[in-house]
Order: sequence, then structure tokens, then C-alpha cells
Amino acid sequence: MGYQWWVFLHIAGAFVFLVAHGVSMGVSLQLRQERDPRRIMALLDVSSTSISGLYVGLVLLLTGGVVAGFVGDWWGQGWIWVALGTLVVVMILMYALASNYYKRLRLIVGAMAEGSEAVSEERLAELLSGPRPVILAVTGFGGLLFILYLMLFKPF
Repeated sequence: MGYQWWVFLHIAGAFVFLVAHGVSMGVSLQLRQERDPRRIMALLDVSSTSISGLYVGLVLLLTGGVVAGFVGDWWGQGWIWVALGTLVVVMILMYALASNYYKRLRLIVGAMAEGSEAVSEERLAELLSGPRPVILAVTGFGGLLFILYLMLFKPF
């Protein structure tokens, strides 16, 4: 398989990754407006389901990119290392910022949907309207734009 096919696989993987992750990002922004625990749980389930596509896209993206890096002899240049490092840092940041937040949200709305009054509707509204989803969206989008810049312009 030639260089162009590996680049194609890399871009196709990025496309799958972005489509699947776009579902989660859209859900996280929509959650800011929701207050019904059952609707919130349904949206969280949609987001969770889309994550499997994210991982398929990530594997394709990385496989195509790493092999294209070897076939195209890019591994001696700094931009590819910075792009890969940026991807790793953004993934770690996204996981750190998202995992506990959504676990806590899922726990709270699950209990509320079953009738628990341990958490007030005001506390739920405060949690949902907080900045976390926007911070996640900006972090992910900013990281991806930086990686795209590195791949297109290869500045070093």
C-alpha cells in the first residue's frame, strides 16, 4: 500500500473520530439546557454509545498516521512528534476533565430518575450549567486545530 493510501486511512480515521466525538460534544452542550433526569440519562446513553466509534476512528487515525510517517519519512521532523504529543496531551486532559464529571452526573441523574431527593434540582442545574462542557469543547477543538496546522504547514 502506498503513501497516499496510508494518508487516506489516516484522514478517514480522523473523520470517523470527529463524527463519533461530535455526537458526544453535541450531547455535552445540550445537557446544559436539560433538567429532566430521564432525558439527561438518555442523552448520556447516546454519548456513551458514540464513544465506541471514537475508538475505532482513533485506531484508524493512528495506524494510518504512524505508517504514513514511516513511508513518507516524516519521523525525523519535529512537527510529527509535536502533533503526536499534542494528541496524547489533549486525550489525557479530556479524560481528566470529563470522566469524573460525567460519572458524577450519571450517578446523580440515575438516583433522581429513581425518585431520590439526595441532590436538589438546584444543585443539578448548577452542575449542568457549569463551564465543564465548554472547556472540554475548546480543549479538544483547539488541540485538533493545532494538530491540523502542524500537519498542513510542517513548520519544523
